[in-house]
Amino acid sequence: MPELWERFSRQQLAQSRWQCSPEALSVSQQAEFHRLWQRQRKMECALAGAAGNDPIPEKHLISVTTSLSPLLAEQVFSDAERTSIIQHHARMEIQLARVAEQAPAPDELQVLAWYRQHQDKFMRPEQRLCWHLLLTTDNDRPAMYQQIQQLRQQIITSRQHFNSLAQRWSHCPSALEGGRMGWISRGLLFPELESVLFAMKPNGVSHPIETQLGWHLLWCEMIRPPAPMEQNAALTQVRTILTRQNQQQWLRQWLKLPGCNGG
Repeated sequence: MPELWERFSRQQLAQSRWQCSPEALSVSQQAEFHRLWQRQRKMECALAGAAGNDPIPEKHLISVTTSLSPLLAEQVFSDAERTSIIQHHARMEIQLARVAEQAPAPDELQVLAWYRQHQDKFMRPEQRLCWHLLLTTDNDRPAMYQQIQQLRQQIITSRQHFNSLAQRWSHCPSALEGGRMGWISRGLLFPELESVLFAMKPNGVSHPIETQLGWHLLWCEMIRPPAPMEQNAALTQVRTILTRQNQQQWLRQWLKLPGCNGG
């Protein structure tokens, strides 16, 4: 009879790969599912078995419970079944951490050589020093549009007005800083605001921009073009990348050891 964790793991494998339950797979999908499941089952058995039956630290149980709760809620499990599944995954995490600790750390020459070979990947993206003013519209959108046009005219006259006007009128938390949002990269603002901000010239003030929140004004004070990342920061990222690679390779080697059932 399959272990409780197997039912859960089989379901997650089919859901992540084919977005359906194992029972709903087509004949052609069943063969691929069987191959993947046999490999995953061996790995899970090896990890959980090597962790042993010692008491599981509370921090591991809490961490695994938090991460698995949304997935466990998608199936019907009793409290005892949920506990068994959580313990299985916690034991796997414990053993994964043990194996990872055994992996050799990358040496500094290796880190520097990898950085020089991939230096083009370590670029600071284009950034814009942005100021923001928001008027939420509630039920009076035309009146708010009229007001933000008046505010824009004052800012056009002198950018120094932006700070005081944002503090007085803006409904954005940045009002506490006079509207200053700092250096903004792509991917941080609403799409409607980002497209305007990254088309502006230095010291440009936008026309009123409408979103579901209301009317916005942006001031692009300065533009910082893409530039190579500071070397020490890049080397820190390289160490992280190489450490993860070493840990993955060490785990693959560990799973091939006799008695690990990971062939």
